[in-house]
Amino acid sequence: MSCKTTIILTSTVNVNLNKFWLYQKDKNERLQTYLPAISQWLSKTNFNIVLVDNSGHNYDEFAAEKELYKDRFEVVIYTESELDESAYLANSFHKGESELFSIDYAFRHSTIIKQSTFIIKITCRYFIPDLENYLSKYDLNNYDCLSQSDRNRCEMVGSHVKNFTHIFNKSLLDLTGENIIYHIETLWKDRISTFANILICEPFQIEPTQRGGINEIFYSI
Repeated sequence: MSCKTTIILTSTVNVNLNKFWLYQKDKNERLQTYLPAISQWLSKTNFNIVLVDNSGHNYDEFAAEKELYKDRFEVVIYTESELDESAYLANSFHKGESELFSIDYAFRHSTIIKQSTFIIKITCRYFIPDLENYLSKYDLNNYDCLSQSDRNRCEMVGSHVKNFTHIFNKSLLDLTGENIIYHIETLWKDRISTFANILICEPFQIEPTQRGGINEIFYSI
């Protein structure tokens, strides 16, 4: 049975300055990082791509691509501060909590995702050239979830659709349901650890990419 894989690219063009761990704050600087990565996901892979932005940016930069790749490219837009359902985030200082909401929002509002079997969230600024070829060696129907090589990082995490609400639950509660984990890397690591069939990817080389939270360049994922 074939596995329909969709990449969710999470972006925040207009940052909420109240969030912790913000280095790249300028809208144009963020776009200069996001746009080349998105373009490469579209032109250099065959993945279904769902781009979600939680700050109201509609990505008119990709007007032509929205038509050219309309069968596999979808942009989901909302403004976190304007939605009643995300009002609980108004006083949250944690980017991970907003990203969880963003992934859940994309899941509920995307047409493409509803047709998908396996969903991989990747932070929008990163393009992974070897990911498609690597995943072609595996039947993702046989896996519960996916982790990047370093499970203490959070640029990429994936889930079979049957486990989506467990892996990407927008709550920050730990597995006991009693404690809050604000560190999103720890939260995803704990959730993934409950499954037996985990595809832990090899390290992937990427083009040098500025992180959004701190002044550091990543060369791999």
